[in-house]
Amino acid sequence: MTKMLVKINGQLEGFELNFQHDFKSKGITVLYGPNGSGKSTIISAIAGFTNNLDITVKLDDIVIDGKKTLPPHKRPFGTMFQDPILFEHLNVNENLNFALSRSKLKFKHKITKENLIENLALNELLKRYPSNLSGGEKLRIALARTLLTQPEYLLLDEPMSDIDIRYKAKLLFFLKKINRQFKIPILYVSHSIEEISQIADQIILIDNGKKIEYGSTENILNSDKFQRLIGKFEASSIIEGAVSSINEPLNVTVLNINGQELIVPGRPGIKDEIVRVRIRSRDVIVSKLKINFPIIENELIGKILNIETEKKTAYSELIISLNKMKKNSTLQILRARMTTFNLKKLKLYKNDKIFIYISAVSIDRQA
Repeated sequence: MTKMLVKINGQLEGFELNFQHDFKSKGITVLYGPNGSGKSTIISAIAGFTNNLDITVKLDDIVIDGKKTLPPHKRPFGTMFQDPILFEHLNVNENLNFALSRSKLKFKHKITKENLIENLALNELLKRYPSNLSGGEKLRIALARTLLTQPEYLLLDEPMSDIDIRYKAKLLFFLKKINRQFKIPILYVSHSIEEISQIADQIILIDNGKKIEYGSTENILNSDKFQRLIGKFEASSIIEGAVSSINEPLNVTVLNINGQELIVPGRPGIKDEIVRVRIRSRDVIVSKLKINFPIIENELIGKILNIETEKKTAYSELIISLNKMKKNSTLQILRARMTTFNLKKLKLYKNDKIFIYISAVSIDRQA
């Protein structure tokens, strides 16, 4: 497993950056926080493009930055920023070939050029020059070029910002495949909750230049600190389930959530594959009584673990554990947001057994 120790301290405009983390994950770690919280600066510092801070970077037992400092082009990182820089005098094919010539693996390439051309749909672009490419096309080429250098660690700063919605889900799947197949850890910055809910294995929350929380995607996206960062309107839960069946004519998929069924739109995976979905708290309806009229596709059963009533607002939030209909299944938490008026009207209390209703159309489409 690749391990990376990062310590960054120094003064930025408006706040002091004081970040330290020991990256032990072999998966995809997401840096998430408000605009101006220091996420891009952290990526830039690790990659070697920021020199006005006190920086320590150690990859396994090799000191990259500290007493000894390696220049960016000699670091074992593949770095891609929000605004891709391509060689304007080279066409796409020549840009890719340049990356091959700078590969860290001189004799055997793990990730092939042909594989990237196919997966990133670059074949029709190979003879074109950067001046004739869209922003999304440039980003796809920059990603391919970054991967062709065969990095030991990928640093991606909002790589999907200009990607067409048709390609975004495919590219997220492709990055996960690259991570697992070639064992390349990824540090990923994004402002999109939909993106990180699909791609992240772990999340680091950043605010005012400091790490405020770290953990698994499910735990962080369900945490109070994350809810406060994004605002209650976008508060949500992450639920995981195995694909149990696919209705091809109607284009919906049934997930097994601890023995309960959840219908989601589209085909997010193949049979028995574990799929992660995001459900907004404001899209969850709860009742102590079973609703027999099938107006909503999904009915789950759970228990109220806690009720958080917000002061000076009209709202309350229920923290619900989903019933385990399957032995040895993991506890899964769902949040439901409702008015305190309705909470009182329905006479809901801690430890109540409740029925949960979720419309499939409200479940994150990228799932």
